[in-house]
Amino acid sequence: MPPSLVDLKERPILNAMFIPTPNTPSPRSFDLNTLILWIKRTPECIGIGKRLATDIVTPIYFTPIESPKKPGRPSDSQDQERVDKANLFARTQNFRPKATASVIDWAFTGDNYLWKGKITDDMIKESAIKHYKDYGIELKEIDTKQFFDEYPSGLSAIELVPSSMVRVKHNDFKITKFVQRDKANPGNEREFNPDEIIHGKFMEIDGSVYGYSPMEASYVAIRTVSAIQDYSWYYFENGAKLDRVWKYMGNPNPEYWEKFKNDVAQYISIKKSHGHLFVAGAENIQSEVLNELSEEMEYRNLAIHSIGRLAFAFNMPADILSAILGKDIKQSAGSSDVEDAGYNRNIERAQEYFEDLWNTQLWVPHFQVEMHFTRTFKQDQIRKVQYMGQAVPVADFFQKNKFPLKDEFYYDLFQIDKSFLKEGTIDWVEEEMPQPFAMPNKQTIKGPASQSVQEQKKKQQKPQQ
Repeated sequence: MPPSLVDLKERPILNAMFIPTPNTPSPRSFDLNTLILWIKRTPECIGIGKRLATDIVTPIYFTPIESPKKPGRPSDSQDQERVDKANLFARTQNFRPKATASVIDWAFTGDNYLWKGKITDDMIKESAIKHYKDYGIELKEIDTKQFFDEYPSGLSAIELVPSSMVRVKHNDFKITKFVQRDKANPGNEREFNPDEIIHGKFMEIDGSVYGYSPMEASYVAIRTVSAIQDYSWYYFENGAKLDRVWKYMGNPNPEYWEKFKNDVAQYISIKKSHGHLFVAGAENIQSEVLNELSEEMEYRNLAIHSIGRLAFAFNMPADILSAILGKDIKQSAGSSDVEDAGYNRNIERAQEYFEDLWNTQLWVPHFQVEMHFTRTFKQDQIRKVQYMGQAVPVADFFQKNKFPLKDEFYYDLFQIDKSFLKEGTIDWVEEEMPQPFAMPNKQTIKGPASQSVQEQKKKQQKPQQ
Protein backbone atom coordinates (compact mmCIF):
# COMPACT_ATOMS: atom_id res chain seq x y z
CA MET A 1 0.00 0.00 0.00
CA PRO A 2 1.60 3.33 -1.01
CA PRO A 3 2.19 5.83 1.78
CA SER A 4 -0.21 8.73 2.05
CA LEU A 5 0.90 12.34 1.90
CA VAL A 6 0.44 12.55 5.66
CA ASP A 7 2.84 9.62 6.18
CA LEU A 8 5.49 11.38 4.10
CA LYS A 9 5.51 14.37 6.42
CA GLU A 10 7.07 14.46 9.85
CA ARG A 11 4.33 13.56 12.32
CA PRO A 12 4.23 13.96 16.12
CA ILE A 13 5.34 10.81 17.89
CA LEU A 14 3.21 8.91 20.40
CA ASN A 15 4.03 9.13 24.09
CA ALA A 16 5.20 5.79 25.49
CA MET A 17 6.85 4.66 28.72
CA PHE A 18 9.30 2.48 26.78
CA ILE A 19 10.72 2.44 23.27
CA PRO A 20 8.08 0.66 21.13
CA THR A 21 9.05 -2.58 19.42
CA PRO A 22 7.11 -4.59 16.80
CA ASN A 23 6.77 -7.60 19.13
CA THR A 24 6.19 -6.01 22.54
CA PRO A 25 2.93 -4.23 23.44
CA SER A 26 3.13 -0.93 25.23
CA PRO A 27 2.62 -1.41 29.01
CA ARG A 28 -0.04 0.48 30.93
CA SER A 29 0.80 2.92 33.69
CA PHE A 30 -1.42 0.98 36.13
CA ASP A 31 -2.27 -2.70 36.59
CA LEU A 32 -5.90 -3.01 35.49
CA ASN A 33 -6.38 -6.40 37.15
CA THR A 34 -5.64 -4.86 40.54
CA LEU A 35 -7.89 -1.88 39.81
CA ILE A 36 -10.79 -4.10 38.69
CA LEU A 37 -10.39 -6.27 41.81
CA TRP A 38 -10.90 -3.33 44.17
CA ILE A 39 -13.64 -1.79 42.04
CA LYS A 40 -15.61 -5.05 42.30
CA ARG A 41 -15.24 -4.95 46.09
CA THR A 42 -16.60 -1.41 46.36
CA PRO A 43 -20.39 -1.02 45.92
CA GLU A 44 -20.05 2.73 45.38
CA CYS A 45 -17.88 2.14 42.30
CA ILE A 46 -20.35 -0.38 40.91
CA GLY A 47 -23.19 2.09 41.46
CA ILE A 48 -21.34 4.90 39.69
CA GLY A 49 -20.46 2.71 36.70
CA LYS A 50 -23.99 1.34 36.39
CA ARG A 51 -25.52 4.82 36.68
CA LEU A 52 -23.26 6.21 33.95
CA ALA A 53 -23.93 3.28 31.60
CA THR A 54 -27.70 3.46 32.16
CA ASP A 55 -27.81 7.20 31.50
CA ILE A 56 -25.56 7.06 28.43
CA VAL A 57 -26.90 3.95 26.67
CA THR A 58 -30.52 4.97 26.12
CA PRO A 59 -32.78 3.46 23.41
CA ILE A 60 -31.23 3.88 19.95
CA TYR A 61 -32.68 4.63 16.55
CA PHE A 62 -31.23 4.93 13.04
CA THR A 63 -31.53 7.49 10.26
CA PRO A 64 -30.29 6.93 6.68
CA ILE A 65 -27.42 9.09 5.53
CA GLU A 66 -27.68 11.09 2.34
CA SER A 67 -26.30 9.02 -0.51
CA PRO A 68 -24.30 10.59 -3.36
CA LYS A 69 -26.61 11.97 -6.01
CA LYS A 70 -27.35 9.51 -8.79
CA PRO A 71 -29.51 9.75 -11.89
CA GLY A 72 -33.16 9.32 -11.06
CA ARG A 73 -35.14 9.94 -7.95
CA PRO A 74 -33.99 8.21 -4.73
CA SER A 75 -36.41 5.65 -3.34
CA ASP A 76 -37.76 5.94 0.19
CA SER A 77 -37.92 2.15 0.34
CA GLN A 78 -34.14 1.95 -0.07
CA ASP A 79 -33.61 4.23 2.92
CA GLN A 80 -36.05 2.20 5.00
CA GLU A 81 -34.34 -1.00 3.91
CA ARG A 82 -31.01 0.25 5.24
CA VAL A 83 -32.61 1.22 8.54
CA ASP A 84 -34.28 -2.20 8.80
CA LYS A 85 -30.97 -3.99 8.21
CA ALA A 86 -29.27 -1.92 10.90
CA ASN A 87 -32.11 -2.62 13.35
CA LEU A 88 -31.93 -6.34 12.57
CA PHE A 89 -28.17 -6.44 13.12
CA ALA A 90 -28.45 -4.50 16.40
CA ARG A 91 -31.21 -6.80 17.63
CA THR A 92 -29.61 -10.12 16.64
CA GLN A 93 -26.22 -9.09 18.04
CA ASN A 94 -27.65 -7.71 21.33
CA PHE A 95 -25.95 -4.43 20.61
CA ARG A 96 -27.44 -2.47 23.53
CA PRO A 97 -26.30 -4.91 26.27
CA LYS A 98 -22.86 -5.04 24.67
CA ALA A 99 -22.79 -1.25 24.41
CA THR A 100 -23.72 -1.01 28.11
CA ALA A 101 -20.92 -3.39 29.09
CA SER A 102 -18.56 -1.46 26.85
CA VAL A 103 -19.44 1.84 28.55
CA ILE A 104 -18.89 0.28 32.00
CA ASP A 105 -15.44 -0.85 30.82
CA TRP A 106 -14.86 2.65 29.48
CA ALA A 107 -15.72 4.25 32.84
CA PHE A 108 -13.75 1.79 34.98
CA THR A 109 -10.55 1.39 32.97
CA GLY A 110 -10.54 4.38 30.63
CA ASP A 111 -10.76 2.20 27.48
CA ASN A 112 -13.32 0.08 25.68
CA TYR A 113 -12.86 -2.20 22.69
CA LEU A 114 -15.46 -3.60 20.29
CA TRP A 115 -14.44 -6.24 17.75
CA LYS A 116 -16.02 -6.19 14.30
CA GLY A 117 -16.37 -9.69 12.82
CA LYS A 118 -15.96 -9.09 9.09
CA ILE A 119 -16.57 -11.47 6.21
CA THR A 120 -14.38 -11.00 3.15
CA ASP A 121 -14.01 -12.78 -0.19
CA ASP A 122 -10.68 -14.23 0.86
CA MET A 123 -12.09 -15.62 4.11
CA ILE A 124 -14.98 -17.33 2.31
CA LYS A 125 -12.74 -18.76 -0.41
CA GLU A 126 -10.16 -20.01 2.09
CA SER A 127 -12.82 -21.70 4.20
CA ALA A 128 -14.55 -23.28 1.18
CA ILE A 129 -11.32 -24.57 -0.37
CA LYS A 130 -10.25 -26.10 2.95
CA HIS A 131 -13.66 -27.72 3.42
CA TYR A 132 -13.94 -29.26 -0.06
CA LYS A 133 -10.31 -30.35 -0.04
CA ASP A 134 -11.16 -32.84 2.72
CA TYR A 135 -13.50 -34.55 0.24
CA GLY A 136 -10.96 -34.52 -2.59
CA ILE A 137 -12.75 -31.77 -4.50
CA GLU A 138 -10.65 -29.01 -6.02
CA LEU A 139 -12.31 -25.63 -6.59
CA LYS A 140 -11.16 -23.04 -9.09
CA GLU A 141 -13.86 -20.40 -8.76
CA ILE A 142 -16.30 -19.62 -5.96
CA ASP A 143 -19.33 -17.38 -6.25
CA THR A 144 -19.37 -15.48 -2.96
CA LYS A 145 -22.40 -13.32 -3.76
CA GLN A 146 -24.80 -15.65 -1.93
CA PHE A 147 -22.83 -15.24 1.28
CA PHE A 148 -22.91 -11.46 1.06
CA ASP A 149 -26.66 -11.61 0.45
CA GLU A 150 -26.88 -13.16 3.91
CA TYR A 151 -24.54 -10.54 5.40
CA PRO A 152 -24.89 -7.54 3.08
CA SER A 153 -22.94 -5.26 5.40
CA GLY A 154 -19.87 -7.49 5.46
CA LEU A 155 -20.24 -7.90 9.23
CA SER A 156 -21.17 -11.14 10.94
CA ALA A 157 -20.76 -10.16 14.60
CA ILE A 158 -19.87 -7.43 17.07
CA GLU A 159 -18.25 -8.48 20.35
CA LEU A 160 -16.83 -6.82 23.45
CA VAL A 161 -13.13 -7.30 24.16
CA PRO A 162 -12.43 -6.81 27.91
CA SER A 163 -10.09 -3.87 28.31
CA SER A 164 -8.14 -5.58 31.10
CA MET A 165 -6.99 -8.19 28.55
CA VAL A 166 -5.91 -5.79 25.79
CA ARG A 167 -2.49 -4.30 25.14
CA VAL A 168 -1.56 -2.01 22.25
CA LYS A 169 1.33 -2.36 19.83
CA HIS A 170 2.45 0.78 18.08
CA ASN A 171 5.36 2.40 16.35
CA ASP A 172 6.46 5.97 16.84
CA PHE A 173 3.44 7.37 15.03
CA LYS A 174 0.39 5.09 15.08
CA ILE A 175 -1.22 1.96 16.50
CA THR A 176 -0.31 -1.19 14.57
CA LYS A 177 -1.99 -4.02 16.52
CA PHE A 178 -4.36 -4.71 19.40
CA VAL A 179 -3.25 -7.76 21.40
CA GLN A 180 -5.63 -9.77 23.60
CA ARG A 181 -3.84 -11.89 26.19
CA ASP A 182 -5.56 -14.82 27.89
CA LYS A 183 -5.39 -14.45 31.69
CA ALA A 184 -5.52 -18.20 32.30
CA ASN A 185 -2.91 -18.89 29.63
CA PRO A 186 -0.69 -15.81 29.07
CA GLY A 187 0.99 -17.50 26.13
CA ASN A 188 -2.31 -17.56 24.24
CA GLU A 189 -2.56 -14.24 22.40
CA ARG A 190 -4.75 -12.91 19.64
CA GLU A 191 -3.83 -9.97 17.45
CA PHE A 192 -6.31 -7.67 15.73
CA ASN A 193 -5.71 -5.02 13.12
CA PRO A 194 -6.77 -1.44 13.93
CA ASP A 195 -9.66 -1.63 11.43
CA GLU A 196 -11.08 -4.64 13.32
CA ILE A 197 -11.28 -2.88 16.69
CA ILE A 198 -13.32 0.17 17.70
CA HIS A 199 -11.28 1.77 20.47
CA GLY A 200 -12.86 4.37 22.76
CA LYS A 201 -11.12 6.42 25.45
CA PHE A 202 -12.69 8.02 28.51
CA MET A 203 -10.15 10.81 28.36
CA GLU A 204 -6.75 11.29 26.81
CA ILE A 205 -3.89 12.50 28.98
CA ASP A 206 -0.33 13.14 27.88
CA GLY A 207 -0.72 11.58 24.43
CA SER A 208 -0.84 7.95 25.54
CA VAL A 209 -2.25 5.18 23.36
CA TYR A 210 -4.42 4.20 26.34
CA GLY A 211 -7.27 6.13 27.88
CA TYR A 212 -7.44 7.34 31.46
CA SER A 213 -10.22 6.76 33.99
CA PRO A 214 -11.01 8.72 37.17
CA MET A 215 -11.08 5.31 38.89
CA GLU A 216 -7.31 5.20 38.54
CA ALA A 217 -6.99 8.63 40.11
CA SER A 218 -9.39 7.54 42.89
CA TYR A 219 -7.54 4.31 43.69
CA VAL A 220 -6.47 5.52 47.15
CA ALA A 221 -10.04 6.60 47.96
CA ILE A 222 -11.35 3.21 46.81
CA ARG A 223 -8.84 1.35 48.99
CA THR A 224 -9.66 3.61 51.94
CA VAL A 225 -13.39 2.90 51.71
CA SER A 226 -12.70 -0.83 51.38
CA ALA A 227 -10.39 -0.78 54.41
CA ILE A 228 -13.03 1.00 56.52
CA GLN A 229 -15.65 -1.54 55.47
CA ASP A 230 -13.28 -4.43 56.24
CA TYR A 231 -12.55 -2.93 59.66
CA SER A 232 -16.27 -2.74 60.42
CA TRP A 233 -16.86 -6.27 59.14
CA TYR A 234 -14.19 -7.81 61.36
CA TYR A 235 -15.49 -5.82 64.33
CA PHE A 236 -18.97 -7.31 63.96
CA GLU A 237 -17.58 -10.73 63.06
CA ASN A 238 -15.78 -10.78 66.43
CA GLY A 239 -19.01 -10.17 68.30
CA ALA A 240 -19.24 -6.38 68.07
CA LYS A 241 -17.66 -6.11 71.51
CA LEU A 242 -15.17 -3.46 72.45
CA ASP A 243 -11.64 -4.51 73.28
CA ARG A 244 -11.08 -4.86 77.03
CA VAL A 245 -8.22 -5.43 79.42
CA TRP A 246 -8.92 -7.74 82.38
CA LYS A 247 -7.01 -7.08 85.61
CA TYR A 248 -6.99 -9.68 88.37
CA MET A 249 -6.08 -8.37 91.82
CA GLY A 250 -4.19 -10.86 93.93
CA ASN A 251 -2.47 -14.19 93.18
CA PRO A 252 -4.73 -16.21 90.85
CA ASN A 253 -4.65 -19.98 90.58
CA PRO A 254 -3.21 -20.88 87.12
CA GLU A 255 -5.97 -23.43 86.45
CA TYR A 256 -8.65 -20.95 87.42
CA TRP A 257 -7.01 -18.25 85.28
CA GLU A 258 -6.97 -20.49 82.18
CA LYS A 259 -10.63 -21.37 82.74
CA PHE A 260 -11.47 -17.67 83.08
CA LYS A 261 -9.73 -16.84 79.79
CA ASN A 262 -11.68 -19.60 78.03
CA ASP A 263 -14.94 -18.26 79.42
CA VAL A 264 -14.10 -14.74 78.28
CA ALA A 265 -13.18 -16.03 74.81
CA GLN A 266 -16.59 -17.69 74.51
CA TYR A 267 -18.29 -14.56 75.79
CA ILE A 268 -16.80 -12.34 73.05
CA SER A 269 -17.62 -14.77 70.21
CA ILE A 270 -20.38 -13.65 67.87
CA LYS A 271 -22.71 -16.51 68.82
CA LYS A 272 -22.52 -15.75 72.56
CA SER A 273 -21.98 -12.01 72.41
CA HIS A 274 -25.18 -11.44 74.39
CA GLY A 275 -24.72 -14.29 76.86
CA HIS A 276 -23.85 -14.13 80.56
CA LEU A 277 -20.39 -14.37 82.11
CA PHE A 278 -20.24 -15.82 85.61
CA VAL A 279 -17.09 -15.24 87.67
CA ALA A 280 -16.52 -17.19 90.88
CA GLY A 281 -13.60 -17.72 93.20
CA ALA A 282 -11.94 -14.43 92.43
CA GLU A 283 -11.06 -11.83 95.00
CA ASN A 284 -11.27 -8.84 92.66
CA ILE A 285 -11.42 -8.65 88.83
CA GLN A 286 -11.50 -5.30 87.06
CA SER A 287 -12.23 -4.62 83.39
CA GLU A 288 -11.26 -1.55 81.41
CA VAL A 289 -12.45 -0.64 77.89
CA LEU A 290 -9.88 -0.08 75.15
CA ASN A 291 -10.43 1.75 71.83
CA GLU A 292 -13.78 3.13 72.90
CA LEU A 293 -16.00 4.20 69.99
CA SER A 294 -17.65 7.59 69.84
CA GLU A 295 -21.37 8.03 69.29
CA GLU A 296 -20.79 8.44 65.57
CA MET A 297 -19.74 5.46 63.49
CA GLU A 298 -15.96 5.22 63.55
CA TYR A 299 -14.21 6.73 60.50
CA ARG A 300 -17.58 7.81 59.08
CA ASN A 301 -16.36 11.25 58.08
CA LEU A 302 -13.34 9.76 56.33
CA ALA A 303 -15.58 7.35 54.41
CA ILE A 304 -17.89 10.20 53.39
CA HIS A 305 -14.91 12.25 52.25
CA SER A 306 -13.52 9.36 50.19
CA ILE A 307 -16.87 8.62 48.53
CA GLY A 308 -17.36 12.32 47.85
CA ARG A 309 -13.99 12.48 46.10
CA LEU A 310 -14.91 9.45 44.01
CA ALA A 311 -18.24 10.98 42.98
CA PHE A 312 -16.64 14.35 42.24
CA ALA A 313 -14.14 12.68 39.91
CA PHE A 314 -17.11 11.64 37.73
CA ASN A 315 -19.02 14.93 38.22
CA MET A 316 -21.87 13.06 39.92
CA PRO A 317 -24.48 15.28 41.64
CA ALA A 318 -24.43 15.12 45.43
CA ASP A 319 -28.14 14.31 45.64
CA ILE A 320 -27.51 10.99 43.87
CA LEU A 321 -25.27 9.95 46.78
CA SER A 322 -27.36 11.57 49.51
CA ALA A 323 -28.25 8.18 51.00
CA ILE A 324 -24.52 7.45 51.44
CA LEU A 325 -23.19 10.88 52.28
CA GLY A 326 -25.79 11.36 55.00
CA LYS A 327 -28.03 14.18 56.14
CA ASP A 328 -25.12 16.19 57.53
CA ILE A 329 -23.92 16.99 54.00
CA LYS A 330 -26.06 20.01 53.17
CA GLN A 331 -26.31 21.84 49.88
CA SER A 332 -26.90 25.47 49.15
CA ALA A 333 -30.16 26.58 47.59
CA GLY A 334 -30.29 25.85 43.88
CA SER A 335 -27.05 23.87 43.87
CA SER A 336 -28.85 20.62 43.03
CA ASP A 337 -30.31 22.06 39.82
CA VAL A 338 -26.91 23.37 38.76
CA GLU A 339 -25.24 20.02 39.48
CA ASP A 340 -27.96 18.08 37.65
CA ALA A 341 -27.63 20.36 34.61
CA GLY A 342 -23.86 19.87 34.59
CA TYR A 343 -24.19 16.09 34.98
CA ASN A 344 -26.77 15.90 32.18
CA ARG A 345 -24.49 17.98 29.96
CA ASN A 346 -21.62 15.53 30.58
CA ILE A 347 -23.91 12.60 29.77
CA GLU A 348 -24.97 14.29 26.53
CA ARG A 349 -21.33 14.89 25.57
CA ALA A 350 -20.60 11.20 26.22
CA GLN A 351 -23.56 10.20 24.04
CA GLU A 352 -22.30 12.43 21.25
CA TYR A 353 -18.83 10.89 21.61
CA PHE A 354 -20.11 7.32 21.22
CA GLU A 355 -22.45 8.32 18.40
CA ASP A 356 -19.53 9.78 16.45
CA LEU A 357 -17.23 6.86 17.33
CA TRP A 358 -19.63 4.06 16.41
CA ASN A 359 -21.13 5.87 13.41
CA THR A 360 -17.78 6.55 11.74
CA GLN A 361 -16.43 3.02 12.32
CA LEU A 362 -19.51 0.81 12.33
CA TRP A 363 -22.91 2.06 11.19
CA VAL A 364 -22.03 4.48 8.37
CA PRO A 365 -19.41 2.40 6.51
CA HIS A 366 -21.30 -0.90 6.84
CA PHE A 367 -24.98 0.08 6.87
CA GLN A 368 -25.10 3.66 5.47
CA VAL A 369 -27.11 4.80 8.50
CA GLU A 370 -26.39 6.90 11.56
CA MET A 371 -27.16 5.72 15.08
CA HIS A 372 -28.63 8.12 17.63
CA PHE A 373 -29.27 7.84 21.35
CA THR A 374 -32.67 9.00 22.54
CA ARG A 375 -32.25 12.10 24.68
CA THR A 376 -34.41 11.33 27.70
CA PHE A 377 -33.65 14.28 29.95
CA LYS A 378 -36.76 16.34 30.62
CA GLN A 379 -34.60 19.46 30.93
CA ASP A 380 -33.35 18.92 27.39
CA GLN A 381 -36.90 18.67 26.07
CA ILE A 382 -37.90 21.88 27.84
CA ARG A 383 -34.74 23.61 26.64
CA LYS A 384 -35.41 22.54 23.05
CA VAL A 385 -38.98 23.87 23.12
CA GLN A 386 -37.76 27.16 24.60
CA TYR A 387 -35.08 27.41 21.91
CA MET A 388 -37.61 26.83 19.13
CA GLY A 389 -39.80 29.57 20.60
CA GLN A 390 -36.84 31.96 20.52
CA ALA A 391 -35.98 30.92 16.94
CA VAL A 392 -39.44 31.80 15.58
CA PRO A 393 -38.87 35.62 15.53
CA VAL A 394 -35.49 35.08 13.84
CA ALA A 395 -37.00 32.95 11.07
CA ASP A 396 -39.87 35.43 10.69
CA PHE A 397 -37.41 38.32 10.34
CA PHE A 398 -35.42 36.52 7.63
CA GLN A 399 -38.57 35.58 5.72
CA LYS A 400 -40.19 39.02 5.84
CA ASN A 401 -36.99 40.70 4.68
CA LYS A 402 -36.62 38.10 1.92
CA PHE A 403 -33.15 36.82 2.80
CA PRO A 404 -32.01 34.41 0.06
CA LEU A 405 -31.80 31.36 2.33
CA LYS A 406 -32.39 27.69 1.56
CA ASP A 407 -34.98 25.65 3.43
CA GLU A 408 -32.15 23.63 4.99
CA PHE A 409 -31.15 26.73 6.97
CA TYR A 410 -34.52 26.76 8.71
CA TYR A 411 -34.36 23.00 9.30
CA ASP A 412 -31.07 23.47 11.11
CA LEU A 413 -32.34 26.58 12.88
CA PHE A 414 -35.26 24.66 14.39
CA GLN A 415 -33.15 21.48 14.82
CA ILE A 416 -35.66 19.37 12.89
CA ASP A 417 -34.61 15.77 12.29
CA LYS A 418 -34.52 15.19 8.54
CA SER A 419 -36.11 11.76 8.96
CA PHE A 420 -39.38 13.53 9.81
CA LEU A 421 -39.40 15.69 6.66
CA LYS A 422 -41.55 14.99 3.64
CA GLU A 423 -40.79 16.00 0.08
CA GLY A 424 -41.42 19.59 -0.86
CA THR A 425 -40.43 23.07 0.23
CA ILE A 426 -41.52 25.37 3.02
CA ASP A 427 -44.84 27.05 2.25
CA TRP A 428 -44.71 30.44 3.90
CA VAL A 429 -48.13 31.79 4.90
CA GLU A 430 -48.45 35.55 4.60
CA GLU A 431 -50.12 37.04 7.63
CA GLU A 432 -52.69 39.79 7.20
CA MET A 433 -51.49 43.17 8.34
CA PRO A 434 -53.38 44.20 11.50
CA GLN A 435 -55.53 47.33 11.26
CA PRO A 436 -54.11 50.42 12.97
CA PHE A 437 -55.49 50.93 16.42
CA ALA A 438 -58.33 53.52 16.58
CA MET A 439 -60.86 54.55 19.15
CA PRO A 440 -64.26 53.07 18.36
CA ASN A 441 -67.13 55.39 17.47
CA LYS A 442 -68.91 56.36 20.63
CA GLN A 443 -72.22 56.40 18.78
CA THR A 444 -71.94 52.70 18.13
CA ILE A 445 -71.66 51.91 21.84
CA LYS A 446 -75.06 52.57 23.37
CA GLY A 447 -76.67 50.57 26.05
CA PRO A 448 -80.39 50.66 26.98
CA ALA A 449 -79.88 53.20 29.77
CA SER A 450 -77.88 55.62 27.63
CA GLN A 451 -80.44 55.40 24.84
CA SER A 452 -83.32 56.30 27.18
CA VAL A 453 -81.38 59.25 28.62
CA GLN A 454 -80.63 60.56 25.13
CA GLU A 455 -84.28 60.26 24.09
CA GLN A 456 -85.37 62.26 27.16
CA LYS A 457 -82.85 64.99 26.29
CA LYS A 458 -84.22 65.20 22.77
CA LYS A 459 -87.77 65.56 24.10
CA GLN A 460 -86.68 68.38 26.39
CA GLN A 461 -85.00 70.18 23.50
CA LYS A 462 -88.16 70.13 21.36
CA PRO A 463 -90.20 73.38 21.34
CA GLN A 464 -93.06 73.35 23.76
CA GLN A 465 -96.52 73.51 22.24
